[in-house]
Amino acid sequence: MKPLNDRRKAARELCSDFVQFAWNDQEGRRISYVGILEDVSPGGMCVQSELPVPVGQALHLHTKGFNGEAKVSYCELVDYGYVIGLEFLDGCMWDREKWRPQHLLEL
Repeated sequence: MKPLNDRRKAARELCSDFVQFAWNDQEGRRISYVGILEDVSPGGMCVQSELPVPVGQALHLHTKGFNGEAKVSYCELVDYGYVIGLEFLDGCMWDREKWRPQHLLEL
């Protein structure tokens, strides 16, 4: 699901894989959760989650073969949980030559 205000410059690649994301809440507690990666582009990714994450929240991403920092661009409630748009930070970028999600649909 692509929001109407989507601003990614590069095309998204549809995929499916597990991704762990972690952040500190307002009280400083570490929250770590595993979501499902839905799409990826050089500048960001979209994950499906049962937990909402505040827009603007910085978080750490980890999946087999990929680690990076991102911030939440959007978090929308849908029928099956939340769809969370993530923008990579600190020069982090997806490179298909270095990491390919388990299921990548090349269009």
